[in-house]
Amino acid sequence: MVDPPERRRQHVGLVGLLTFASGCVDVVTLMVIGGSFTSVITGNLIFIGRAVGTSSLSAALHAIMAVAGYIVGVAIGSRLRWVLSRRAAPAPWPRSATLVIAVEWSILAAINIVWISYGAAPPAAATDVLLICAALALGMQGAAARAITGSPSTTYMTGALTTLIEALSTQGRRAVDPAALVGLLCLVAGAACSALLVAHASRAALLPPLVAVALVIVVKLRDHRDEQRANGAVTGRPDQLRSQAEGKAVACGMFWRCHTRRS
Repeated sequence: MVDPPERRRQHVGLVGLLTFASGCVDVVTLMVIGGSFTSVITGNLIFIGRAVGTSSLSAALHAIMAVAGYIVGVAIGSRLRWVLSRRAAPAPWPRSATLVIAVEWSILAAINIVWISYGAAPPAAATDVLLICAALALGMQGAAARAITGSPSTTYMTGALTTLIEALSTQGRRAVDPAALVGLLCLVAGAACSALLVAHASRAALLPPLVAVALVIVVKLRDHRDEQRANGAVTGRPDQLRSQAEGKAVACGMFWRCHTRRS
């Protein structure tokens, strides 16, 4: 299926919303839920390496939890996406990716409920669970994004920054991938948004990513519905024409029999 220009522009905006959500969740977990990243997993690997090098493994426990949660999230999201897309036609943004993002949203919603119920100050055990679940959600988001045309990054942005600078340095602005630029800006915006909320309205700190992911789901479910209707109309036309032809053949047959009887 060809992705029209207006749909490609829409996808850039939606990828930006997902990256915004990553920035929000990352800054909250880094500041108040375990002190580890939930999407910048290479950063957690550095934390683990530092702990090994300094023989202070206790400092790496939350980083290990976040890495484990992310790995499980990618595995579950990838498997779910594969199962849901086995009989589906290829698409620039397949329905299976949207459904995986919907599961991510449900996890973020549960995290928000727990976060708010504890007054943004969960105990140690709850903090561990929230950290793992947040990493799980963003791992699923990363797996869903892999199915979108171009495999845009919504969680790890170093590659997007490298691609952006390479394009600017060699081919100029025309070669820049808009998704990379928008994603980087939205990542910073999401981090700034939730950092501000942590400082001044901590209970609401995880609401922005919930809203951003919900917007992506609503827009894409509408698009999938429209695509299904369009495909149904196209595939329905041959059947309709065949029915009309069969009806005309029956009518002609009846007319011929009546004519021969009269003769």
